[in-house]
Amino acid sequence: MTDFSSALHAAFDAPDPRDAVNRIKNVVAHELSQTDGRATVKKTDFFNHTFAPDLVLSWPNERERFVFLKSDTRPAVLRDDVEAIRKHDPIVFALDPVNENPLDADELGGTPRDDDTLLADSRGMEVLIQSRRNEPVVGLASSAVLQGGRGLLTGREAEAMASSVAAGFNGAQRLDAGATGTAVAQIAGHFDQRRTARLLRFLGAVWVGSGGTPASFPGEQDVTGDLDGAALEFLMELPPIDDFEFWRRIGRPLTLESISQLSVEADSDNLQYLVGSNLDILLARACRIIEHQQELDDSEDSAFRWRLERQMLSLRGPRFTTYFASKVDELRVEPQDGDGIALHELLRRSERRRIPINELELATPTRTVSYATVNRDDISHDEELLRLSATFSSTAHVQTAVASLLGSRPLVCDFPHRTAKGRTAARFPLGTLAPAALSLLTSLTTDEHQALDEVTRHYREEQREVALFEIDEVHVRQSLRTLKPPVSEREDN
Repeated sequence: MTDFSSALHAAFDAPDPRDAVNRIKNVVAHELSQTDGRATVKKTDFFNHTFAPDLVLSWPNERERFVFLKSDTRPAVLRDDVEAIRKHDPIVFALDPVNENPLDADELGGTPRDDDTLLADSRGMEVLIQSRRNEPVVGLASSAVLQGGRGLLTGREAEAMASSVAAGFNGAQRLDAGATGTAVAQIAGHFDQRRTARLLRFLGAVWVGSGGTPASFPGEQDVTGDLDGAALEFLMELPPIDDFEFWRRIGRPLTLESISQLSVEADSDNLQYLVGSNLDILLARACRIIEHQQELDDSEDSAFRWRLERQMLSLRGPRFTTYFASKVDELRVEPQDGDGIALHELLRRSERRRIPINELELATPTRTVSYATVNRDDISHDEELLRLSATFSSTAHVQTAVASLLGSRPLVCDFPHRTAKGRTAARFPLGTLAPAALSLLTSLTTDEHQALDEVTRHYREEQREVALFEIDEVHVRQSLRTLKPPVSEREDN
């Protein structure tokens, strides 16, 4: 007897009938939640009613699904029960094992049913729960079963479905048409059209990500279209897939917005691969740096890792986290107020990454000066700026500066708030924005610079855009000597 069966029998033995009903619903609701952790299970005031459901399943942005609990599993009785409620495309959950399939044909034994009713027993659900523990990819099918599963789902059918989906995923990675085709046929027969399309798009994306073509994908179904959030989330939760080309093919249709909406474990290895392989097409307009205390689980040998927090993609390091967004007002973290930075510090930071500075604003407690050339040239080695800054006291700080990225796209850096944003509608690939913004807005150590190069290594190898940032190193060094700070202010990074 399984744990679920034991709990169900114990619930039936409760002396108070109302207490027994409540316990039965709790046991079934628990099993449904384990089948799909994303589902919200709501109990109703009914039990074993002909037309009113016992439980209601719901998901964000999905339609509800009614669950009817049935204790009489005789085929004729189940057939009559299903006939009364089939227009709702419900889940009929049999509390005892189902030994015969009453859904194969209508009550006259003729035409096969074409509705999306799912008849499941506890053993079928248990098989899916256990299978997803052994093969995480089965979790995508178990979620789809509750949302849009159809037909019969006993232990035997669930075992066939789980093994087929797992084999189909592994087959798609190997471009094995036989195993993938078997999974396609299994999926098409057990899910409604929407869930079938979703699962096939998932397998199709894995097929294409592994080097296949849409035309060679086995089956007649159309598998074109982007992966939805649920499929992407399951990919993130799978064991690490260390394959640059795979994630690059998977990620080409994605945007920063679509990735930011995912619900993924904070330290997903596959999220690192997905973002790291697509730094050239994930575009952001703004970012903000927030200092934080180092956590106990922060690893010293992985200084920067991509994370999803507060519906934003972030890059977390030991001392601070950088949040990225498509719009400034989508930065869902308040800035930490601070002072600006000294001009010599700005020049040191810009030299390290060879980032041209086109204009800046210097301020003292009583004065503000904006400086820029007529042609918006690089001013980081401008002699007039150096002479002007020499007239300011030691209290003068750079409040804002405009850097030029990718040739001519202006990035406005706000140093007191450690926030950077593209001027007007300018957006930047993460592979450009992350190194530039972090290098300008905060003082990185040598180890942090190296870690930043590591986390953006694929972009740097693929794009080869370092030349766009080149400036006159000789003049910058001369500028730094002119603005050499007192010994107490020096910092060797």
